[in-house]
Amino acid sequence: MLRSFASWLLLVVSVGAVSAQESVLQTYRVRQSTVLRDIPAGTQRVRWWIAIPQDDRYQEVTDFAVVAAPGVWSVAREAEHGNRFLYLDLAAPTASNLETVIDFTLRRRSVHVVIDPAKVGPITDSHRTLFAAELAPDAPHMAVTAQIRAIADAACGGETNVALQVSALIEHVARFADHYSKDATKPKCGIGAADDCLAHQGGCCTDLHSLFIALARARGIPARLQMGYRVQAKNAGKEVDPGYRCWAEYFVPGYGWVPTDIVEADAATDPARAQWLAGLTERRLWLNEGRELILNPRQDGPPVNTMIMGYAEIDGVPARVLPQGDTLPQLTRTIRCEDGETVTLKAAR
Repeated sequence: MLRSFASWLLLVVSVGAVSAQESVLQTYRVRQSTVLRDIPAGTQRVRWWIAIPQDDRYQEVTDFAVVAAPGVWSVAREAEHGNRFLYLDLAAPTASNLETVIDFTLRRRSVHVVIDPAKVGPITDSHRTLFAAELAPDAPHMAVTAQIRAIADAACGGETNVALQVSALIEHVARFADHYSKDATKPKCGIGAADDCLAHQGGCCTDLHSLFIALARARGIPARLQMGYRVQAKNAGKEVDPGYRCWAEYFVPGYGWVPTDIVEADAATDPARAQWLAGLTERRLWLNEGRELILNPRQDGPPVNTMIMGYAEIDGVPARVLPQGDTLPQLTRTIRCEDGETVTLKAAR
């Protein structure tokens, strides 16, 4: 269970001096293979969008190369968030399984944000206009319902400071809900929904972070979802399914967008636990932002809930990304990763 919010803030400030001044820059060399399976004989058209890494403020992608692809490919960006995907449009494929392989070098930096509540400003009308999408109360699976609003208000009480409210909400989610890696009775796969998290008191990382995002929005604090996967040291040099890992970002006036991985924070021990309430390790890879995506070129099906590894349509029918009962997914992904140089970076003074 997490400590009280005030205690956590004091811990971050007192033990976070190194985090505030240093970060770790880790280089990885990655081969990522994505497979689309069980394509029926006689299929006339396959459209396939593959999630690929991209640059952001914490990572840089270099030496990107498409090693193998079943046809002509292009890189496309969806309009709302600017996420980029590898796109293939295949006429009358003859194989039942298709594979696309990419190589890239990734430089990823850890981040630990030490927040002083006294330096945090209010959410203004300008913020509300600028971040309208990140405040949307009717987002699918993250809706601000009467129940969500009541939970958020009870967790925050009369607190008006944005940073203190956020920490109270993170504490509530971590105390109330468990990831399936911590409690094997919790659901492993799902659409990632705040309501599911409330019903089961936990689930996958998307369930927990969807609940947090809905609670933050209920208090008028912008919040959004990020998607990627972890690069674990124990898997170096092995071909593995990395699964996926999502995390949330919340907006703090005076500090900007702050990342949090509630699952990692709740699993860690002091003092690392406090760091991941407002930060991320370097051992992960970011793929894309947001959900309910309208892709480019536009897909035939409905908005895509999340781009865990990609999305495909077989004659207009979405391929399975998650298991459906005993039926396995049609999209799978493996990676082989080698660790490269590790550098400790001093913060500018």
